[in-house]
Amino acid sequence: MTVYQRFAASLSGKLHRIVLVLCILQPFLDVASYFLNLTQTAASAMLVIRMLLLCTIALLGFLLSERKWIYWCVVAVLGLFTAGHVLACAGEGYQAPLDDLANLLRIYQLPVTTIAFITFLRRQPDCLQWTKKGLCWCLVIIVAVELLSVITKTNPYTYPTKELGIIGWFFKGSAQSAIISMLVPVAVVCVVEKWQYHPIATAGIGALSFLTLYLFATRLSYAALLGTAFAMTVTMLVLKITQKAKSLRAAGVFFLMCILAVGFYSVSPAAKNTAAVTDNLSWKQEEIDAFVEADGKLAEAECLEGLDLDTAVLASAYEKYLPGLIERFGLARVARRYDYTTDAKILADARLEKLNYCQMLFADSGIMTRLFGAEHAQMYAGGENYDVENDFHGIYYLCGSVGLCLLVIFLLWFILRIAISLFRNFSGVFTLTAAGFGVALTTALAHAYFTSGVLRRPNVTFYLAIILAGIYAMTQPMKSSAKAKEDKL
Repeated sequence: MTVYQRFAASLSGKLHRIVLVLCILQPFLDVASYFLNLTQTAASAMLVIRMLLLCTIALLGFLLSERKWIYWCVVAVLGLFTAGHVLACAGEGYQAPLDDLANLLRIYQLPVTTIAFITFLRRQPDCLQWTKKGLCWCLVIIVAVELLSVITKTNPYTYPTKELGIIGWFFKGSAQSAIISMLVPVAVVCVVEKWQYHPIATAGIGALSFLTLYLFATRLSYAALLGTAFAMTVTMLVLKITQKAKSLRAAGVFFLMCILAVGFYSVSPAAKNTAAVTDNLSWKQEEIDAFVEADGKLAEAECLEGLDLDTAVLASAYEKYLPGLIERFGLARVARRYDYTTDAKILADARLEKLNYCQMLFADSGIMTRLFGAEHAQMYAGGENYDVENDFHGIYYLCGSVGLCLLVIFLLWFILRIAISLFRNFSGVFTLTAAGFGVALTTALAHAYFTSGVLRRPNVTFYLAIILAGIYAMTQPMKSSAKAKEDKL
């Protein structure tokens, strides 16, 4: 046995501990990020730490892999894409290349970490159990931090201006919502599996997990609560039928939680936030109407007519609600983009504003930008960040159609593995653990579709990478004993 083989064998024996430590480390890094931001310490310090952690994970995966060509292929694809992106940005005038490349590294973390964890699970299948334990501990630590922040009256709130939601010493509500939504189904199945569907244990972990989502206050966390409870109800019934599991009472517990989630929505923090948003729109509409009336009188005094009049009456309202767009593209163009509307629901929609900014930016860009994306600095105007609040749109505008296609193909590969495996061997593949990981993936993709808090956040993509690697391991077809012996030879 060579020195390298002895090193790899020794490292493989410690993989379960390494994976456990990597998981448990994540919430502590997030807490550190929160306090570093409070003290105005440069955010780049935490980015450096996370990038070093990413390099360590990638190096471990490469050293342990028996298919190193996969890593070289990933490096080649990402390298070629980066070259295309740099050329596209240079063509538009590169403003801050280092910041832009750092943003790309955040996006690259998902495929690199996923492949490394797949290597870990292939090298030591027991790592899957330790990964589940690590994710459970992450949820416990997050709940403890939230509880401590409430006790010490230092909870910053998910929605600070409305004083709604328990987020604890974490920041970026959409990202933390995605993390908790991924951890909850994994923690639930771990406890249910360990206690063999015991209704009291099921109710205990369900109450703790779903209460955490309930109090977080975002609509997506509430959707994750309801969706997970419903999915677990269905899972218990399916396992009862396909595997004769003693899961009927557990199904009843989760079904009861579904009913409670629906019944208590009207008094939930998420509902209160929605009501507050609706109330805010009323006074915003009054403000916009006052602006339009005042500008209309000035425009009439100047004897403006036609489109000039239609544009002039919008000046104050649009400068108040769409300042970055006005600065970058001018009032007349923005007015046409918004079809001269004065509807507060449209003008105060930050998501729509950012999407319109990026669409207008791309309309002014060349073919290379559309293929490989725009520079991150291009998303800023008037002191505002117009990076869209949707990860899939965000990947498109920052990485172009090529980058978005690569990401979609990467994610679809795992989804197709699930579909094909279930079709070929449903009863063998559909286990309690598989259901938990499947729900976690679904909630993560939902957050990615509706927010910008998943695919471009290194702390969130770490968890998503583990989920994807776990799905790979559970959908890996088992070899026959004869084939296994043949491979060893």
